[in-house]
Amino acid sequence: MRDKNGRFLPGISGNPGGRPREVGHVRELAREHSDEAIETLVDLMRHAKSDAARGAAAQALLDRGYGKSVAVSTETVDEGQAHLDALHEMLDRRERIGKEKTS
Repeated sequence: MRDKNGRFLPGISGNPGGRPREVGHVRELAREHSDEAIETLVDLMRHAKSDAARGAAAQALLDRGYGKSVAVSTETVDEGQAHLDALHEMLDRRERIGKEKTS
């Protein structure tokens, strides 16, 4: 039952059964494969034949690492190339830092 503003009345729930138990179980099963999934995304980002696949993998990694962006301007969408460029730059920096540490 709801009040005149559409809110549930005290003691009334819109989901009386709660969250289904299967959801938590499926989530746990999926999390068991997180490392492999990330490794697969990295492999796709580096070796996929199409730019679209590489961009999608890079975007998925960035979304999981930093969260999805709040807003995207359609003027700056470039099929993921900006993300690929940023990741290449990060890899280059990482390699330079690694060489500096071993020197």
